[in-house]
Amino acid sequence: MTSPRSIHHALTVVALVTAVLISAVPAHARSVLEVELAERSAIVDAIEQMRDRRDRSVTHLRSVIADTSQRLQQTPSRGAIANPERFLHLRRELRQQRHEAERRIERSGRFVERRIGALQARRRTIDAWVATWGIFEHCPIRGWHSVSDNFGITVRLPGVPVHRHMGNDILAAAGTPIVAPFDGYSSASTGVLGGLEVRVTGARGYVYNAHLSSYGTLGQVSAGTVIGYVGATGDATTAHDHLEWHPSGGPAVDPYPYLAVSCEGAVP
Repeated sequence: MTSPRSIHHALTVVALVTAVLISAVPAHARSVLEVELAERSAIVDAIEQMRDRRDRSVTHLRSVIADTSQRLQQTPSRGAIANPERFLHLRRELRQQRHEAERRIERSGRFVERRIGALQARRRTIDAWVATWGIFEHCPIRGWHSVSDNFGITVRLPGVPVHRHMGNDILAAAGTPIVAPFDGYSSASTGVLGGLEVRVTGARGYVYNAHLSSYGTLGQVSAGTVIGYVGATGDATTAHDHLEWHPSGGPAVDPYPYLAVSCEGAVP
């Protein structure tokens, strides 16, 4: 059975994983949002662990039920004649074992679901808060995409100076619309590395998009407005949107936690 001790362990994991995730984030990138997202990630992991433990426990208990049922069917009837008292005692024990296993399945199921329900409620609270706070109100890509969590890696390309990757690459088909993730001002530029570039500056900072094939709406834009289209200009080797997030106009920080929320459930 999934014991209170194992549930307590799983809940402890939430706190420990949260602490590890936060400590791994650079000091300048630690924000209230990232703390909340770290807790959310830990909650998801804890729920999965609880369900896995419960499933393994139920599998074991069901094997006990099947074994005792089989033994009850195979108990020789002639044993009842030779030693009726021992025969009845054995059957009582087998029935008790089966009943106890069934009871533990039901009890552990209720217990785990209550714990999981509490964690799911907390996760919904976090999701609602993130949606209200809304750094990225929209996923920057409108269409099929795949986000690479590659902030901070060292980039080495032929003919390109070695440099640190300051954003996340969002792979998408050429021509896929790129949209403003929040209300702000959209401005275009060009660069040797970034090719066609567009920046959207909002109340909390700006996002920088690179390697566009062409521009969309420039000037004042609302969240969700198409500001450009995915391409492979500049030093890109394949079509993608290189996206950076600069909170308060400062240094770039890893945008992956924000993309993980805004792009979850988006097209595809």
